[in-house]
Amino acid sequence: MTPPRHYAPSQKVLHWVIAALIFALVPIALTMANLPDGSLKNALYEWHKSFGLTVLALALARLLVRAARGAPPLVAGLPAWQRRAAHASHLALYLLIVLVPILGWAGTSACCAPVMLYFTVPLTLPISGGMPVGEAILRVHQVAAFTLVALVGLHVAAALHHHLVRRDGTLRRMWPGRAAG
Repeated sequence: MTPPRHYAPSQKVLHWVIAALIFALVPIALTMANLPDGSLKNALYEWHKSFGLTVLALALARLLVRAARGAPPLVAGLPAWQRRAAHASHLALYLLIVLVPILGWAGTSACCAPVMLYFTVPLTLPISGGMPVGEAILRVHQVAAFTLVALVGLHVAAALHHHLVRRDGTLRRMWPGRAAG
């Protein structure tokens, strides 16, 4: 199969919607974790869980589109270490974008059921163990989430490097709108 020359509109939409949700999830998580118990904290937890489950669903859709369509090759002229770093970082991003919400979902299901999608649809996983199991899973969720945030920062820095320093069209390939190249 010949790789495509550019990303499909569906790939771009999924990329940017997932990115926007992740950027929303971080301040929500930091705020809710530092609020006293009450209705605002509970609402933020519900939004956090719902956005996380939405990220999971969209990430799975993105993986299906990627498997079906592929991705454009990396730009020509990259040193071998940058090619390896790009492949490894994208693999890690995909892994964490799926793993972080699964861990949050599992931890919350174990300790703090029900898990409601947008305050209406119950989506609790059948995980027992109560608070000790839930808290253990949620600690791993937190570490994975901070790792994802760091990797997203690296991803943004690399995209900006390609756009502003190398000027090689890498960022324009994923930018909304017409295909570049």
